[in-house]
Amino acid sequence: ILYYTKNEKFTFNEQYTTYSDAQLKRYKKDSQGRLFTGRDLTFSGANPNRQFEWRGAKPPKNRSWGSNFEKLEQFWEKGLILVKKDGTPRLDGLKTYFEDTKGKRLTANWIDIGRVGNTSDERIDYPTQKPEALLERIILASSNPGDLVMDVFAGSGTTAAVAEKLGRRWIACDFGKHAIYTIQRRVLRIGESKALLEEKDESGKIIVKKGALYNHEPQPFSVISSGAYDFSHVMDLRKNKETYIDFVLGLFQLVRDPEKSAAFKLANIYAVKDHNPVEVYPVWDDEFLKEVRINEEYLEEIITQSGGRLKGDYYIITPESCSNIGDTTRKNRDGKNVNFHILTFPYKILEEVSRNLELQEQPASQDNVNNLITATAFYFNEEVGLAAVRTSDGLKITSFTTRILNHAGERFAGFSGLAMLLVDLDYEADKPFDMDKTVFAKEIDEDGTVKLAGLTKSVGLIAIDRHGNESKPFNLE
Repeated sequence: ILYYTKNEKFTFNEQYTTYSDAQLKRYKKDSQGRLFTGRDLTFSGANPNRQFEWRGAKPPKNRSWGSNFEKLEQFWEKGLILVKKDGTPRLDGLKTYFEDTKGKRLTANWIDIGRVGNTSDERIDYPTQKPEALLERIILASSNPGDLVMDVFAGSGTTAAVAEKLGRRWIACDFGKHAIYTIQRRVLRIGESKALLEEKDESGKIIVKKGALYNHEPQPFSVISSGAYDFSHVMDLRKNKETYIDFVLGLFQLVRDPEKSAAFKLANIYAVKDHNPVEVYPVWDDEFLKEVRINEEYLEEIITQSGGRLKGDYYIITPESCSNIGDTTRKNRDGKNVNFHILTFPYKILEEVSRNLELQEQPASQDNVNNLITATAFYFNEEVGLAAVRTSDGLKITSFTTRILNHAGERFAGFSGLAMLLVDLDYEADKPFDMDKTVFAKEIDEDGTVKLAGLTKSVGLIAIDRHGNESKPFNLE
């Protein structure tokens, strides 16, 4: 583990480990029952200024007092000096109470932290999971409460969980969908994990012991796709607006239809999908790119521009960084539904326009679950369909659809395009999907049968295809 700092102003908190049983045996009890031991009053080395006689004692020729005369006198007056039978100070007689010690100072070899055991309560069956004790030590050493901790290869979310329990703010990043759902689940259920710090009430009474149930709800957090990019690095949209519109329409297998688009009499409508308008979000307009985001107010303004008559489906193609909202339904002036579909794509895909686009796939087995997925492959949102029914020993997928293509440019046949199935055993439509189990492709039979014990009455399913696109949650009846 390497430790880097940006400059000379940095945080490094010395860490200590607990004493071994052999070291604890060195401690004795005083008349009040307090544990204490003796510590050297001298250090190795001949310093003429520290080799004076003090209260009948003097260091050997090769050693010197560890404190000056005045400090030694202070120790004596406080009763912190152990003495021989003749009343002279013991050279190893600086009285140190166990309650005042921080423990054994940590060395550079961290041999006291083991892996996450197969039967550990901490284990979540993620292949690269690190022990919380390891991240606890790193975070305690390099930050203080309230500081911001960031992990850009977050994996199972150990960094986020430990930072949360240590009172730090955190950012956790990962490309893999399985990782994102694993982290979300872990933080949502953090109250069921073990506390890392001892908690006391205002009177100093211990109310939570280290290692006991943490029993706190997490601080509010968001799962977001973020990106603040300068589109001018890719193309001058003022000069290439028309090319850009054609390109992003093509991403969703759409082409311009000026005649039908004009019939809607709304700004930035360039195509029609199933007889419904398709807007291309105007990133070529600096005001929209820098100041405006797609949110509820933006959608209400579209309905207003239509005179309140807009109804049915309405599609918006936009870079993911320009939208703060997902698919949503609003009412027009007559109380009829307007179903807004936000078709997002990553900025990364614009960078790939001039390159040979090679999609990497979501992991289809536990062995390669942590393979990095390129932003282009992971975030490009295609529609994924899923349907399933219960069986006597689990479930059976009755329908799975994805529009992605394999490297030969062909559609994946059957369930071959399915990477994994996420399972929420306590699914509620109005709450975040809370993944309980992951079923990888190799665990799914060719006919879609999945053997899965412990299914409850309220099960939610999400299918992830091999390019990282996910279905909407399916309620298993």
